[in-house]
Amino acid sequence: MTNGKRPLIGAVAGGIVLAAAIGAQAARPFVATERGPTLDHGVSRFDVGVESARFSSQATRYTLMTELTYGLLNNLNFKVQAPYVFVSGTGSTQGVGDVTLRPKILFVKGREANPLSLAGEVVVKFPSCDESGAVSPVPACTGEADLGFMGIATKEFLPLTVHFNLGYTFVGNAPGRAYDNVINYALAFEYETILPAITVVSELAGETNRDPTDAGDPLTVLLGVVYRVNRRVSLDSSLVTGLTSPSPDYGALLGASYTF
Repeated sequence: MTNGKRPLIGAVAGGIVLAAAIGAQAARPFVATERGPTLDHGVSRFDVGVESARFSSQATRYTLMTELTYGLLNNLNFKVQAPYVFVSGTGSTQGVGDVTLRPKILFVKGREANPLSLAGEVVVKFPSCDESGAVSPVPACTGEADLGFMGIATKEFLPLTVHFNLGYTFVGNAPGRAYDNVINYALAFEYETILPAITVVSELAGETNRDPTDAGDPLTVLLGVVYRVNRRVSLDSSLVTGLTSPSPDYGALLGASYTF
């Protein structure tokens, strides 16, 4: 990594920590899906996105998500995620979410003869959430750390690329509360259109409910478009609909990614 990159990375990372000290989504433009391939050593990517989600309770959740990913080695990435959440409805509230660290290691790198990538990711959620803003439907602000493990597979069938994630999260229990551990899963598709800059994406993502008193499990479907402005910058826009009662009725995502 060049000296010129260090100040920029430090500034971005510092901004994330301050924004989050002022947690977690996945690779843009998806709700939950991570891709198998990793960034090369010394390469970084900064992602920012805004999500709106409407719930049957008439509440609307807005989430500002910032992410910084850095290639520590060719097959090892380190990601920091930090959300800020605002909820409007019968009552309004806002607060920082939990900061999440996601180191990812690439075990099998896709090649022309076998375009299959296999990776593993550790997901560590820190209890940095502002509990004063922890009201439904803000994601659970337990005041405890979570630890998760994710298996990631990416297979190319050009012009189609398929991603599959399967994970398990050990959920920290807050005093007086008992949460269930969570199974996470996601299946996503990226289709390269005849327009070189346009990719159509879709995703089915869900998890078991951490709240043992809730009979339903969150499950969502996403459909969106990614526009590559150039080799460094891309923009994305997606629509999301929930398939179960704990999920939002509908939502939208807008975001941008910058690789440097």
